[in-house]
Amino acid sequence: MTVNAWDFPITGDRVVEALRESFSTSDIWLLSHLDVPSGAKSKATLGHLRERMVNRPLEVSTGDLCDALAGAPQVWVLDIRLSSDHEVQLYIEDGEVFEESLDRMVGTGNIAGPTDPGLR
Repeated sequence: MTVNAWDFPITGDRVVEALRESFSTSDIWLLSHLDVPSGAKSKATLGHLRERMVNRPLEVSTGDLCDALAGAPQVWVLDIRLSSDHEVQLYIEDGEVFEESLDRMVGTGNIAGPTDPGLR
């Protein structure tokens, strides 16, 4: 997904769609910041997350995060990183995507070896 694909305003449902596209409900995220107006569907779950965030990242599953964001009219601030791979992240500030790398990397090397014959 590219930054341009997010449109404006970034809604809670748009973030939910992006997360569910590539991650299971049991994946664990480190949630550092969250500022979202409550949506009708998510009010209780969002309140629970806010109560648990106390000056440190909170571990939260994709399912719980999606439940909290569902129906939110806009996401003002969201800073999450996948617990098992900190390179996988989503950072929204002032309602705009600043960092987005929601593609899982299986490995950093090419298991078939280098494609440049000069490197073999």
